[in-house]
Parts: sequence; structure tokens; C-alpha cells
Amino acid sequence: MDKVRILNLKIPARHGVYEFEKDKDGLFELDVEMHTDLSSAGKSDELKDTINYDKVVSVIIEEFTKKDYNLIEAVGDAICVALLSVFPIRKVIIKIRKPHAPIMANLNTVEIELVREK
Repeated sequence: MDKVRILNLKIPARHGVYEFEKDKDGLFELDVEMHTDLSSAGKSDELKDTINYDKVVSVIIEEFTKKDYNLIEAVGDAICVALLSVFPIRKVIIKIRKPHAPIMANLNTVEIELVREK
């Protein structure tokens, strides 16, 4: 299966369980992988036959900033549902990183990965 990937999309938002996380934007990082058949686009060289990356990013940002979620798992699920309903994709994999997670440990980031299919 062919894939379209958007890597390290940075979006400011106020997702988190604690009230102080909702007081100011934190910068989240997202990777999205969409599985679809790109053979028509390969033959036609026409935008209408592929997934418009600009529109995908717009949908992701809209869903990610629509409301303040407690969990990045919940906002990730909302993004998967939106992408599967708007675009001709069979499977989506999303990774969301929260480098500023309020954890008292020496780590680079916290990341979740969700896999959803039609």
C-alpha cells in the first residue's frame, strides 16, 4: 500500500490533564501516515488524483485546536476519525509528541501512536 506522510507538524495547543497546562500553549509535534492507492496520481500527474497535503494539514490543525483535550490520545483519535472521513485513505497512523509533558524525569518527549482503519 502506498503512503503519504506528514512529519513533525508543530501545533501550539493547550492539551493536558492539569489546569496549568491549559493556561498557555504548549508546542506539540505530530507525524501522520496515510495509506492509500497513489497509482492514479502517478499516472495522471494531477492533484485531483492524490491527497492534497495542504488540505490534510488544515484538517489536522482544525481538529487539534478545536478544543482543549485532557489526553493527546483523545485528540489523536478525533484527528484519525476526521482524516478517514474526509480523504480517500484506508488506514491512518498518527504519532503525537508532547515534549513539555509535566514529568519529573530526564526524557526528550512523550509520544502516543494510534492506528485506525476504515
